[in-house]
Amino acid sequence: MDIHKPKPWRGGAEFLKEIGTIVIGVLIALGAEQAVETLHERAIAGEARQAVRAEVRENLWWLRKRESIEPCIRRRLGELDDVLARARRGEAFPVIGHIGDVSHQKITELRWQTNAQAGRASLFSGEEQRLMGEMYFTTNEFVEAQSREDDIWSRLHAIQGEDRLSPQEIHDVAALLAQARWENEMALLSLFRARQRA
Repeated sequence: MDIHKPKPWRGGAEFLKEIGTIVIGVLIALGAEQAVETLHERAIAGEARQAVRAEVRENLWWLRKRESIEPCIRRRLGELDDVLARARRGEAFPVIGHIGDVSHQKITELRWQTNAQAGRASLFSGEEQRLMGEMYFTTNEFVEAQSREDDIWSRLHAIQGEDRLSPQEIHDVAALLAQARWENEMALLSLFRARQRA
């Protein structure tokens, strides 16, 4: 093995040439590393974007499904209003059969939360982050209204099988129907906003 002794520099120009070579080599290495990192971040952002958009599409499908049953919900609320009106007047009404319920829609935000917590959502543009935030805020509003609706309709089951209502039951059913209509309107508002943001 040959060992070469370092040669002494011959002047400042040669020293600057050596330093320049080292600096340029370091800058090239840093630039290449940055380019690789940028490409990697773009790939991660693309995967995250694809996953979140797929989740939003699924949520929109479930929201459209809820919208399709809206006429049935309104009809059932109207039927229960008629029963309540008859009960208030002291008139007979047919035995209340199956009350029904509002079908539960499977809205999720797992992919959004996972990507946000992993820092991948921060790789989206500011506009994408704003739009996704608004969309998930809207679907969360729908989920909350849906949860309250589930509770209200389950309490309405208390009059199932009845052919007569006491004054207290009339009062309670009237309050529940008012709440059911309100939550239905809140759910519809969320559906409208989701369509706008989609």
